Amino acid sequence: MQFYALISCHKSNGNVGQTQSTSMKNILSLFLIIYWIQGQSQDQNALMMTDDAQYFSFWSGKWLLLRDDGSVDSTTFYKVNRSVHDASFFEEWQMGPGNKSIAIRAWDKTNSKWGFVWVSSNGLFQVWDTRKVGKDWYIYKEFDVNGDKYLSRQGFILQENGTVLRISEKSYDGLKWELRFKQILKKAN
Repeated sequence: MQFYALISCHKSNGNVGQTQSTSMKNILSLFLIIYWIQGQSQDQNALMMTDDAQYFSFWSGKWLLLRDDGSVDSTTFYKVNRSVHDASFFEEWQMGPGNKSIAIRAWDKTNSKWGFVWVSSNGLFQVWDTRKVGKDWYIYKEFDVNGDKYLSRQGFILQENGTVLRISEKSYDGLKWELRFKQILKKAN
């Protein structure tokens, strides 16, 4: 009813200043109503830290790549900081000399899943989907590399000894997965 009243025509009594003033009041009222409606549609509830929302609670810090022989590759690392809430992270990746990227990883309470966005220094921008596999969360993205179309997934999985397994796999049917690579990451002291 109020909205209809705002957009209905008003009568002018010949006073131009009064007509402009009334029009401005109607426009202002319309914006205030739209702002109020938008505010009502947003979730104002606090983030509840469910088990899934706490999945990456180990992830803050600097992580170094362990080579197969157990030595540390200091040219490859991940710097991870908590971001705007307890289940959000800003990540800086250094994948050898000159290969830098950033990522945002965050829990989406509305959809009950993790979100992941990645940007590289060579101009790549990727938005990955996420899925829970067993007890672990993976990021998923479809690729077409020179006609080779496949689904890629990566997991960053905490191990019992405190290291993190970064595993990358690909699938042509979404059922059978081939190992692309795996890395062991160790938290820096």
